[in-house]
Amino acid sequence: MTLSELGLEIKRLRKEKKYSQDEMEKYSHITKRTISKVENGFIDEVGIKKVETLLNLLGYEFSVRPKNRPKTLEELQDER
Repeated sequence: MTLSELGLEIKRLRKEKKYSQDEMEKYSHITKRTISKVENGFIDEVGIKKVETLLNLLGYEFSVRPKNRPKTLEELQDER
């Protein structure tokens, strides 16, 4: 997953949970401007701790896996 894809995924998760950027700002103490940067792929300009905080608020966490490995059955099912 690229940094841009990660930003889009954070945006998708936020919308799925019906959170506004205002609500994310309120509970994460991260500005809407920064949240927008993350969601629009400018993650390289934002600290990883802030990205971790947003993911945590959405109920997700970072995961490390080998590059270019086939997706697991669970990952394929999650895409549906």
